[in-house]
Amino acid sequence: MLEDSLREMFAARVESTPPIGDVATQAIRRGRAIRRRRAAVSSAAAAIAMVMTVGTISSLGGWGRGDEHSRSGSAIGFTIDPEAQATSVVVSTPGPDNGIGLDLRAGDRLWTSDGRELRLTGVGKVLRSYRVPDGWVYGGATNVRFLRLDGTSIALSGEQNRWVVSPEGDRIAFAIGTTLYVADLRASGLAVRASRDIPPAATPVAFVGDRVAVSVGSLGLDLLDPAGTDPPAWNPDVVTVYGSYGEVATGLIRNADQPGLCVAQLSRTSTGLQSQATGVCDLAVTTSVSPPRLAPGGTWLAVPKADGVDLIDLTRSSRGQHVVVPCQVRSRVAPAWADARTLVTADGQGVVRCGTDGSRRTVTLPEGVTAGWELVPKFVTPASS
Repeated sequence: MLEDSLREMFAARVESTPPIGDVATQAIRRGRAIRRRRAAVSSAAAAIAMVMTVGTISSLGGWGRGDEHSRSGSAIGFTIDPEAQATSVVVSTPGPDNGIGLDLRAGDRLWTSDGRELRLTGVGKVLRSYRVPDGWVYGGATNVRFLRLDGTSIALSGEQNRWVVSPEGDRIAFAIGTTLYVADLRASGLAVRASRDIPPAATPVAFVGDRVAVSVGSLGLDLLDPAGTDPPAWNPDVVTVYGSYGEVATGLIRNADQPGLCVAQLSRTSTGLQSQATGVCDLAVTTSVSPPRLAPGGTWLAVPKADGVDLIDLTRSSRGQHVVVPCQVRSRVAPAWADARTLVTADGQGVVRCGTDGSRRTVTLPEGVTAGWELVPKFVTPASS
């Protein structure tokens, strides 16, 4: 019967060995090999991710302990971005120098002083950016990243805009929760050197030698040793600190005997920050278009006003000689120092470079720069400033 013949045919087909060149068999074998390779790759990736995660957690755990490594100054750990250690951006070929001496930024677009155009990605809306020897440090509301000279971008640490870069661009102080960290800023990432406890609302605002100026709002400021345990002594009369001239801090203080705010040289004692010398007073800094900026080396302070920028000679001011060099320009952008004696700002005609010797020069804005641009402050070693 037909039914019996079909049964015998199928039984013989099942029992027989498929030929070597059987297409179905080859396809099955290829599929199994691909699955094995994928499984091996997935296992390796999972192992790497686990090692990186454990390493990151171990490093973070070590930061807060204040162990001997932090006291001796050796690196405690490095920050790692577990999802992607580095992302790349297109690095264009350098073009003609823009003649400004500083980079420009609008949003996430960066125009360098040597004619390149780059992108600052990975932080959402860019709120701050700085030029440092090995690239650019920039941050948004929650993230901080480092765009290196080779075009790769890596994640750094910091939260809620609580971070500041050293005047030489080789260190960064940042706060996470109730801990202040100070780390070396390297092309490979961060090497944390020290940490200490701080109040929840405290924010690092400037480096002064090996100490960090930390502000706690209306409570005032103090210079803290990032590896120390001495209790802070907040001085509410110190409004802010901009940086240092040597080991002496430069900032603004309230002085009951003078109107407005006074530029002062500050040093730390057992009772907190104290004024060594008071210079120019009657500064209405709270109503200025942008905050004052300290020049590299700390000898000049640029104080923007409604009708220009005052360049204050801090060396002579601290000796009672109130020397102010005016930069006659209605600033449309926050000024920044191109070097120790040249301030850069802008008016309706173009970019303006003002010297501490009273010189003034206008530079044409490079082509392609979009509206809303601003100057990128430059933090470099004194030799390259």
